[in-house]
Amino acid sequence: MRRRMFLAACLPLFLSACALMALGLEKPEVRVVGLDLQDATLFEQTIRMKLRVTNPNAQDVAIDGMRFAVEINGQEFAKGMTGESVVLPRLGDAIVTVDARTSLIELLRQLPKLKDSNGKFAYRVYGDIVTRDYGRLPFDRKGELSAEEIGNRLLPKDSSTPPERRGSF
Repeated sequence: MRRRMFLAACLPLFLSACALMALGLEKPEVRVVGLDLQDATLFEQTIRMKLRVTNPNAQDVAIDGMRFAVEINGQEFAKGMTGESVVLPRLGDAIVTVDARTSLIELLRQLPKLKDSNGKFAYRVYGDIVTRDYGRLPFDRKGELSAEEIGNRLLPKDSSTPPERRGSF
């Protein structure tokens, strides 16, 4: 019985992968290009992320939304989704703005690892892009940031911050 349920659950994923292969579509590439702290309370923080989504395909891809998660040092850190609609031009890219939510507990979990990692954070952004014509397209991106880079991007900016330190990654 469990095996049948598992197979039934996996069938849509298998069919969407087959559809992508039949259409000759490649997965889009997603990169983090900006971070900005939007809201912070004791229990929840909202981080606005700018993601550059690159379309390696020869046809436009209409995005109806995204669902994603962020891991830092191998642990889930934040989650989010957006219903923003964007058309990715063929062989081009677009910026998609999403809000990721995390908690104080998730932030505190990272402090001991900062000491052991020489001030570097390994990150992973992964999820699905919901398209109008092709179903869900998975993405997965890994990288590394220093604590200084994260602090410079998330802390409120003031006029004493040199211009070359402002902006996106």
